[in-house]
Amino acid sequence: MEIFYHFDGLATIVYTDAPLIVPLDSPPPQAFLRVQFPNDLPCSTKLTVIVVLSPERNLTRVRRIINGELAKKNRYPFIVSIQAKLSNDLHSLLFGGIEHFCGGALVAPRWILTAAHCMYAYSKDGELIPLLTPKSWHVRMSTDKLKPSTIDRLKGFFHRAFNTLFGYIKPQTFYHIEKFVLHPHYVEGYLENDIALLKLKEHVQVHRMNTLDVIKLPDPKLVGEMWPKTGQECTAIGWGCACAHCPPEMYMKTIKMPIIDPRKCKAMYKAPINLTVAKEFCSGFFNRNSGICPGDSGGPLVCDFNGNQLLAGVVSATHAKKPESFPAVFTRVTYFRDWILETIKNN
Repeated sequence: MEIFYHFDGLATIVYTDAPLIVPLDSPPPQAFLRVQFPNDLPCSTKLTVIVVLSPERNLTRVRRIINGELAKKNRYPFIVSIQAKLSNDLHSLLFGGIEHFCGGALVAPRWILTAAHCMYAYSKDGELIPLLTPKSWHVRMSTDKLKPSTIDRLKGFFHRAFNTLFGYIKPQTFYHIEKFVLHPHYVEGYLENDIALLKLKEHVQVHRMNTLDVIKLPDPKLVGEMWPKTGQECTAIGWGCACAHCPPEMYMKTIKMPIIDPRKCKAMYKAPINLTVAKEFCSGFFNRNSGICPGDSGGPLVCDFNGNQLLAGVVSATHAKKPESFPAVFTRVTYFRDWILETIKNN
């Protein structure tokens, strides 16, 4: 008996009462898993096959901050909640119907930096497919609240109406996405080049007094190509959860985490995680019940340089089963700075 399944990473095969774990070497993109069962199985044997999809063996795409602290109001005016409207039924029209998918950071008045994998999901057939068209996505900013109340939505409606009729008056919290620009070398389901830019339809009026501002990108000529350095303490920002499998919390959270030496990070995972140190780095803790947990992928990691907050990393992945006990993997912004600036300039 043979089973073919579109996969990427680790397959767990269970038959009768004896589980069999089959680890796999990193396959090429869009490979097929071939599983050969023993020939001596009787024809009447009942088989249950469970295939666990994981981008990098023990890694999974990250979601939210575990055991962080509430963010100070207006402390991070660049933080973004990337949200999607999943349906157009009556309930969605009355109550919003918009769900938070990923975090992001405002890096220019019409541009948000996030993770490329945020734009994909696994289909029922096990294939990675684009989630939605740009018109289905929204961006929420200028607030530390994950979801707006009914009053917030009414305020947002009137702000947008006034802005359209009379020009800019008050900052709005919802913006619409015009297009996605994924890194050209990103391969769905893998860590490398996990970075993307989202272009907004509206021009964001950035001004610190209006609780909206961009985050500066690090210049590798000043900070160094491998910045942030091992041991430096940085801040991850997102919407947090009290535990690894708890639902997201309403208010923004932050957590301070050290940059981990890549060799130690690999040793902690006890498995190859294919970390390309020029493009990625680890930050977090080992067995501390704190860190990034399985929804705020794409969120920013901010580090200090000469008294300035700079965007050091983009949240990419963490441990699949115990995210609270392992450091997370971040895309290194210094490596992609030229691509970010060129993309903004040419679009």
